[in-house]
Amino acid sequence: MPTVRDRFEGLGLRAGQFWVLPDIETGYFYDSNVFGESVGKNDDSGVYVSPSVLMRSDFGRHHLNLRAGLDHHEYFDFSSQSRTDFDGELDALFEISSDTVLKGGLKGGKFNQEPGDLEYPTVGVPTSPGEYYRFDSWASLRHAFNRLSVSVGAAFDYFNFDDVDGIDQDFRDGNVTTTGGRISYLASPGYRIFGDFRYNWRDYDGGTIADSDGWRALAGVEFEVTRLISGELGVGYNEQTYDIAGSPTTSSFSYHGALTWNPTPLMTVKLEADRTIEDSTFNQVGRVQDSAKLVVDYEVLRELIFTPSVGFSYNNYENSSVDDFRIEAGAELEYRVNRFMSVGSRYKYSYSDVTGPGLADWDRHLVGIYAKARF
Repeated sequence: MPTVRDRFEGLGLRAGQFWVLPDIETGYFYDSNVFGESVGKNDDSGVYVSPSVLMRSDFGRHHLNLRAGLDHHEYFDFSSQSRTDFDGELDALFEISSDTVLKGGLKGGKFNQEPGDLEYPTVGVPTSPGEYYRFDSWASLRHAFNRLSVSVGAAFDYFNFDDVDGIDQDFRDGNVTTTGGRISYLASPGYRIFGDFRYNWRDYDGGTIADSDGWRALAGVEFEVTRLISGELGVGYNEQTYDIAGSPTTSSFSYHGALTWNPTPLMTVKLEADRTIEDSTFNQVGRVQDSAKLVVDYEVLRELIFTPSVGFSYNNYENSSVDDFRIEAGAELEYRVNRFMSVGSRYKYSYSDVTGPGLADWDRHLVGIYAKARF
């Protein structure tokens, strides 16, 4: 079943065996805490424009999809925080046979760090956004043997950070290589039991963030209960060993969950949750991160979609008294004027509860209105 949000797409333009779906969004926003400060908050407002284009293939058994977008935010008072981001993505699927499928993709672009992020190493209020570039690639091969399915794959992620306020960020540059696979068994219609194992190598240019290698193993079930609900749930363990004196290891119980549920044709519910081991700019043995996000798309009227969302992340820094608990909640209301034009409003609330020497809590409100054209 298509999600509620899918039905808000434009008609598209035909180009050979591709459908081209361009759109452009522009609007006004208010930011209550531009720098993510705990005291002496600075607020500002501005305008933004975000054009993008999506190309979907119409090959039948195979597919090739491409997307590219640009996002420019212009602040009225703190013009130093104005930014232009861009990103692109390509994903492909080649059906070698009815039982064998090869998939792969590329994505990347230029992005900015969120204000107030503990991994944003600046002194005082930054005079410019924390810009960075990231490029990811991946490929996987899956083959089915009756009820048994086996997939193997690999991924390579590269990231490069620009300097901020004269502070050298080269120590954050690096790459992560991951390889592994999954074995699943169709236990009954709609239910697959799986085992999933991934091994990674993390390599950084400087010595502040230690190089490491580690693994994550999960066991669980994939499910598709009719066309209305699908997802997967897995539990397991992950471990990361760092290349520093004594070779310390960070390890933790791990879990992964993903759910898409259409309780009615007018509502789509999406839930994601994970526990992983992430690296840190100020703690060589990293942090254990729990994260979850719930998003609901509700078609109040045929032309009106209401989208509330809530999420959290909790970072427990190993061998450190620092903890960071962050909540993000918000809502979007979008009204489709016709098949090509819609208007709407958004609200996002961020709150960070930080414990540790010299650290303080902060919150931020983002409010905006926009107009969007689809072709």
